[in-house]
Amino acid sequence: MFAIWESINFELPSYKETTHIIKGCDKIQEILDEHIINTQAMQFSPFKKPFENEIISWNEQLKLMSDVLEEWIKCQGQWMYLQPIFDSPDIAKRIDNHLK
Repeated sequence: MFAIWESINFELPSYKETTHIIKGCDKIQEILDEHIINTQAMQFSPFKKPFENEIISWNEQLKLMSDVLEEWIKCQGQWMYLQPIFDSPDIAKRIDNHLK
């Protein structure tokens, strides 16, 4: 599992020249789900004792990564939905006037 994660890279292409978005997460999510299941299965193995701390730590890291990726994608989707509104010159002017 460690070797697989060493070769994984996130794609972060530019988006509308203002920011970057995460792209191509489906494969990464599949790998995460598979590794979480495998790691949880290892926790029930009678032969886990010498590796128990490493298994627990790895499982926690995978779950954290899964949670972060899920929230990132959700936030990114909402931001991409709302971004045209904030790019509107009329809205930008109203926000600017409201902040003054």
